[in-house]
Amino acid sequence: MSITRQDLVKIAILSFVFFLVAAWNLGMRDVPMTSWQASGGESFYLDLGHPERVDSIHVLLKEADFVNFKVYTGSPSNWDGNITASMDGYYSWKKIGINRETRYLRFVFEYSSGEIAEMVVIGEGGKKISVNLISGENGDDEALKNLIDEQEKIECPPTYKSGTYFDEIYYVRTAEDYLNLEEPYEWTHPPLGKLIIAAGILIFSYNPFGWRIAGVIFATLMMLVMYVFGKRMFGTRVAAFISSFLWMFEFMQFTMGRIATVDTFAVFFSTMSSLFFFTYFQGVIQKKKASIRTLFLAVLFFALGFSTKWYVLYGFIGQVFLLVVLRLRELLTFSGRWTGRVKEFFRYPFLPMIGFIAVAAVIYVLTFIPYMMVGHTLRDVYEMQWTMYNYHSQLTATHPFSSPWWSWPLIIKPVWLYVSYLPDGLVSTIASMGNPAIWWVGAILLFFAVAKIIKEGDFVCLFIVTIFLFQWLPYVFISRCVFLYHFYVSVPLLVLTVTYFLKELWKKRYGKLVVLVYLVIVAVLFVLFYPVISGYPVPYGWKEVLRWLQSWMF
Repeated sequence: MSITRQDLVKIAILSFVFFLVAAWNLGMRDVPMTSWQASGGESFYLDLGHPERVDSIHVLLKEADFVNFKVYTGSPSNWDGNITASMDGYYSWKKIGINRETRYLRFVFEYSSGEIAEMVVIGEGGKKISVNLISGENGDDEALKNLIDEQEKIECPPTYKSGTYFDEIYYVRTAEDYLNLEEPYEWTHPPLGKLIIAAGILIFSYNPFGWRIAGVIFATLMMLVMYVFGKRMFGTRVAAFISSFLWMFEFMQFTMGRIATVDTFAVFFSTMSSLFFFTYFQGVIQKKKASIRTLFLAVLFFALGFSTKWYVLYGFIGQVFLLVVLRLRELLTFSGRWTGRVKEFFRYPFLPMIGFIAVAAVIYVLTFIPYMMVGHTLRDVYEMQWTMYNYHSQLTATHPFSSPWWSWPLIIKPVWLYVSYLPDGLVSTIASMGNPAIWWVGAILLFFAVAKIIKEGDFVCLFIVTIFLFQWLPYVFISRCVFLYHFYVSVPLLVLTVTYFLKELWKKRYGKLVVLVYLVIVAVLFVLFYPVISGYPVPYGWKEVLRWLQSWMF
């Protein structure tokens, strides 16, 4: 079914609204860039001009493996205090509590290796205290002025909008490495996602907005994908609108689209692959002309997804499984000897698939060109694959927000990405979790979809359930710590499952009312939970009320 002008209008409105909401408060566009190198043995002090009640000092680490120093208060002739600080990070803010009245703040660095971009002194009520002078105690050091030269660019107090948070410290740092043709810092995943982030930085400059905007763009494009998928799968504009609407108010896709990690790109490519494969699958089932081009596009987008994160492979294996089922079904009507049946089985479409997979392999290798531009060879690329595999297969590290695979549809443990406690009892917090109205309802409806397969042989349910299980169940056998966001790639299938039953309900006498009430609930939950999935500051009590389960930490 083709996309009409009416469809385009709906897609444009939904996408435009989503983009505005997702891009709002995404991140600052003008942030401190000059820096000072700490190596150990340096000391200096800040002169505030007159005594002030200092609540804290915030330090912006540009790139630091370890920075250690002591903070003193008092005066140049009489220092006291001695607050020890040890920190590391990449373009991230670190807070040091002071809670004293003083005019001077002295910093004595011990063994350290890192760049500090800026320091800001915070007083009572979260107000910024101006620094009158910075003075070195180890002779002239012109670079010291870089620590206080961009005070007007500082968010006060700093939040996620002015620095990296969670795994951004790996992906943004690596994107910067690629732009500078330096050895990539993060190597545990293929390069494509980090190259996309690098493209955002190249276009919109090095700042939180620049390194996050690519994710928002891809999340917005998913609105189009889900609309087309809904219309292709169910054949009605109502279903197309429902699937896109549900995706618009899905918590995880909103949160993950706004953080500079690579999962949203992987989900986009994986869903595009599923869309094109379903188009082929549908054509074969309905005995229509199934274009081999759609199968090629499915493999092409799989290649792009695999070049972003390897877990896209699970869904592709599900597609191959369905191809095998299709061919076996077709060969039941094939007359002739069993040797002829075997030859016919592999002739089409598996013979073209070999060529398609070869193209996918070439695409995957091409994404490593920036890695090779640093000075690596094709052999290094080959060995890197084993290094990546060994890392994931042998990882024994634990994490407080990891969760077992079986708990994901139930949203037992969200991934707490960020928190900052602000003045006046406000809190800025970000958690990656699902919309309960979609995830919990979708998990239940999956059982009804299985029943549809058994009783009616419904091929749409067969497709949804098969790809869903192939993307989810492999984690049964993965021993390393895994997180709720590993389920992200399966969420489009949950949305399509809910859409399947809603479009059926829409046909019934009171069904339209039920569907509309459900959609309103989905949207209302998004509004209620918006602060804890976006980082928007709210009173502490607001987010506590939303902790429906004891394990919901945010």
